[in-house]
This record gives sequence, structure tokens and C-alpha cells, in this order.
Amino acid sequence: MKKTTAAALMLILPGMAAFLFFNLWPIVYSIYLAFTNAQLGNFPIYNPQSAVEPMHFVGLENFKWALSDDKFINAFKWTWIFVFTSVTLKALAGLFLSLLYNSKYVKGKAIYRSLLIIPWALPLLFSVTVWKFMFDPVFGPINLVLKSIGITGPDWVNNPTWGFVALNIIEVWLAYPFMMTVITAALQSVPDTLIEAAIIDGANYWQRIWNVVVPIVGKPIAFATILTSAASFQYFMVPYIYNAGLFEDRFLLLYGFRKAFGASPHYGRAAAIMVIATLILAVYMYVNVRITRLQEGARG
Repeated sequence: MKKTTAAALMLILPGMAAFLFFNLWPIVYSIYLAFTNAQLGNFPIYNPQSAVEPMHFVGLENFKWALSDDKFINAFKWTWIFVFTSVTLKALAGLFLSLLYNSKYVKGKAIYRSLLIIPWALPLLFSVTVWKFMFDPVFGPINLVLKSIGITGPDWVNNPTWGFVALNIIEVWLAYPFMMTVITAALQSVPDTLIEAAIIDGANYWQRIWNVVVPIVGKPIAFATILTSAASFQYFMVPYIYNAGLFEDRFLLLYGFRKAFGASPHYGRAAAIMVIATLILAVYMYVNVRITRLQEGARG
């Protein structure tokens, strides 16, 4: 028995060591940096000739700085605005397409569904680059189409407001396949007998959707919405590729990244921003799971 246990430990120890090194250690070290003055010039090895003081423990100073920093507050505010707008649009797009392609009147549904998940198959870098070209204020097809009907298109790339609208459009295109897939799978569980009974009772289409379908598929939709809202909160790669400088004070993770690798790198403050963002996301996920009682469904 002891030999079996020793052999088992020998087999799992390399995997555990790899997990601790590549997953747990970066998290622990990032938390440690959040309580230091780590920055370019004193990290990781202090240069005595540098004008920056050696790296040392500063307590909660980085967190106090973040909570009083106007750019951090602005990024925090706009991140939540983006979560609200993008998740609403993604949920509506996914629900609309799911209802459309579950209709018995739509022919060739398998082909349409295959085409609709194309955004999942394309590399993110390629997708965002193509969308950035489409939104180009001078040569982009979107503004050229608007110009052809007598409308002067906005500057989608360099204007913060229109750029924010463009990011919402891009996010809907990237994420609707996930929402559509989850909602479509949930719709398959709605018994036809309930729909037929509602029709006999005189319920119109929207009454059947609201009073029969939504209560049954509500939990899967809530689950998908919580997951996609967490993804929207962590929005980084798309605005970074699209126009990092324009949106650095509009998204928390992008602001933290630019604080670490921008013009004046400060790793301690960047780590503090990331720790705050992680705590906010953890509380958000916990509260939403409790409100929607998703854990009850998981246990059941």
C-alpha cells in the first residue's frame, strides 16, 4: 500500500509543481507587488545608479492611490457601462437568433447555424483587425456606405464616444454565438405540449414567449449572461488592438496594463489595479450566483 501511495505521489507531484509555478505563483507574486513600490528602475534588481528608490513594502499606498486616481475611477465607471450595454446587446442578439432559428418556418436552419458560429472559429486578432478596417473613418466600408447615402460617417477609431459604440458592435459580433448556442440548447427543453396548451388558451406569440418559454429557459440564460458579463468586465484585447491609447482610461484591465507597460511603468500600482479588479469581479460573480440561485441548480 505504501509503495502504491509513493508511486502515485511521484506521478502527481510534477503536475502539482507545474500548477503551482505557472498558476499560483504569478497570482501570489502579483499580490505581493501590489503592496510594494515596484517600478522600472528598481525591479527586479535595484540599480544603485537609478534615481528610483529601492523596491520596498508600502502597505496600502497603491490601493489608496488607485481609489483617488481620476483615470482609475473613469475606467471603473466606463467598464461597468460597457458591461451593461454589451451584455444587453449580446443577450438580445442571442435570444432573437435562437428564437428565429428554432422557428418551424425557417428552412435550412442547420446551414444558418453553422454560418452564425463563424466568429468563434476566427482568430481574435484577425477579427478585430478586419473590424478596425471596416470602421476606418476614411477608407472603411461602413463610412463609405454612409457617404453613398448622403451621411457623413463619424470617426469610429479616434473619437471616444463613437469608438465605444464600435467596440459594442464588435463585442456583439464576437460573443453572440455563445449566447445563441446556450439559449438554443435551452429552448430545446421547452415541451411542445406547453406551447400548444398556451395556443389553445389564446396566448399570442409574445405572451407564450414571456409566460411559457422564459420561465423554463431563465436559468440557462442567467448563467450565460453572468459568464459573458464577467468576460465584458475583463475586456482587454479588443480595445488594445483597436486603439489602446484612446481607451486606456475606459477599461480597468487595459488601464492596469498601460500603467505597467506605458510611458511611466509602475508595477506596484498596476498590480494594485488588477487586485482591485479581481476582487470586484469575484464579489460580482458571487452576488449574481446567489441572486439567480445557480448553485441550487448545480447541486440538484
